[in-house]
Amino acid sequence: MEQIRKFTEEFFINLKCDISWVDGVLSVENVPRSFEDLFGKGGPYRLIFDKVKSSGLGVGSGDGDLVGKGSFMFVAMMKFLEGAGKATILRIDFDVDAEAEIRKRLSLRNCELKSLTRSYRNSFFSRFSFVTSFNYLNEVERVLSEIYVHEGKVVDGDLGGYSVVDGDSLEVDGEAIKRDYVIAKARAIELAEVKQAEVAGVLKGKVEVEVARIGEHYDMQLKELSGDLNGKLDKIREVEMELRSCDESEREGLRKRLERLRNGIVKAGDDEIMQRVLREREFTVQDAMQKFSLNVDRKLVNTTAIYYPVYSFKLHLKGASSEKLVDMTYDPLTKNLNRLECEGCGADVINISLCSGGHVSCGDCLDACGECGERFCAKCLKRSCNVCGRKLCRGCVKMCIRCGGVVCSTHMRRDCVTGEERCVNCLRACLKCHGMSEERYFGEMRDGSKVCGKCLGEERRGAVLGKVFRC
Repeated sequence: MEQIRKFTEEFFINLKCDISWVDGVLSVENVPRSFEDLFGKGGPYRLIFDKVKSSGLGVGSGDGDLVGKGSFMFVAMMKFLEGAGKATILRIDFDVDAEAEIRKRLSLRNCELKSLTRSYRNSFFSRFSFVTSFNYLNEVERVLSEIYVHEGKVVDGDLGGYSVVDGDSLEVDGEAIKRDYVIAKARAIELAEVKQAEVAGVLKGKVEVEVARIGEHYDMQLKELSGDLNGKLDKIREVEMELRSCDESEREGLRKRLERLRNGIVKAGDDEIMQRVLREREFTVQDAMQKFSLNVDRKLVNTTAIYYPVYSFKLHLKGASSEKLVDMTYDPLTKNLNRLECEGCGADVINISLCSGGHVSCGDCLDACGECGERFCAKCLKRSCNVCGRKLCRGCVKMCIRCGGVVCSTHMRRDCVTGEERCVNCLRACLKCHGMSEERYFGEMRDGSKVCGKCLGEERRGAVLGKVFRC
C-alpha cells in the first residue's frame, strides 16, 4: 500500500495539482480536465488508502475515494499513463448579453443604437496531454505536460471557471487537430529538454566513473600479459636454483611455482589472449554505458478539441442627419472587442460620434461646414473655398467651370452677360450696373470707362436711337 501511496502522490504532483496530506488522507485540487474526463468525476478529490479508515469517512458517498489495486481511481491513473485516455470534444458555453457588452465598452455621443443583430462563428483550440517517461537506473520518472494550441501557436490555457459541455464532433476540423498536434509535440519535446539535460548530466558523471574503473581493471590485465620478460626469466632461474638445493618437502611447491612462471612467459606472448581481453573490455564498457543510459518515451494520453462562439454584431447607428452600419466582433474567452477606428484620423474610438456624412468619428475630428453648419469629419471636409478658405462639405462645394476652382455659394456669382455661374476670381465688377462678368465681355464706353457688354450694348443702342430721332 505504501507503494500505491507514493505512486498516487507523484502522479498528481506530475499533473501539477495542489496536494496536501491531512490525517492520512490525500487532498487533490486543481485537477486537469483531461484526467477528470477520463475518471468521470470532477475534482477536488479526497483520496483514502486505508480500508478501515475509509469506512468511517464515507467512501462511496462522495466524501472520498478509496485508492488501491483494482480501484476506479487506480485504474484511471494507469489508463491515463498508458495512453488509454480517449479523445474528447468540449464546448465552452457562453451566454452573452450582446447589447450590454457593447454599451459597457462603447459610448455614443451624438447618435443612438437603433438596432443590433448578432451572429457567431466557432473558434477552435486544442489541448494535448503528453506523458514523458524518463527511464534510467532501473527507475521510471513520469512528467505530464498539458499543451494548448490556438491558431497555430502554443498558448497558456485553463478551462477553470468556464461552463464546459460536451461538443459536437461535426463541428471539429480533423485536419486542424493534426496540424495542432505537430506544434504541441514539438513544444512537449522542448519542455522535456530541461529535465532530460539534468538527468543526462547526472548519468554522464556516473558513466565516466564506471568507464574509468573498467579501464583501470583491464589495463592491469594487459600490463600483466605484456609485463617484463627479463624479469620473469630471472625469477625462473631463481626458482630453478632453489629447486636444486631445496629439501624434499619444498620441492613440490617450487615445481608448481616454476610451472606458473613458465606458463606466464607463454601467456605474455599470446596475441590471441590479448585480443580477447581487449574485446572483453569493449563489451564491458558498452554494457556500462547501456546501464547508465537514458531512455525517453513520450505518449499522447489525451486529445481535446475545444470550441466556443465568437460573436459578430451589426450595429445600426442613427444620428440627426445620417445613419451607419458598424460591424464588431466580440471574443468572450479573451473578452476582446475589436477596436473601432476614427474614419477621419485613424485613432481608436471609444466615444463614438457620427458625422453628418455617416462616418464614425472620435469627436475631436468633427468640424462644422462653413456653408451649411452641419458637423462633418475630416474625411468629409477635404475641400475649402479658394476665396475665403472655409471648409466645405460635399453638398456645399461649388465648382467654377471657368477655372475649376472650388468655392462656397457666397463666392459664386451669375455672369450678368451670359447668365452662367462663375467664381468671383473669374469675374470683375461693372462700374455702371455693378453686375459681374468675365473680363472678355467688357468694353470701353465713350467716356473711357470700362463696362460689361450688357451696359456697353445699352449705350450703343441709345446712340443709334438718338440719331434716328434727330433725323
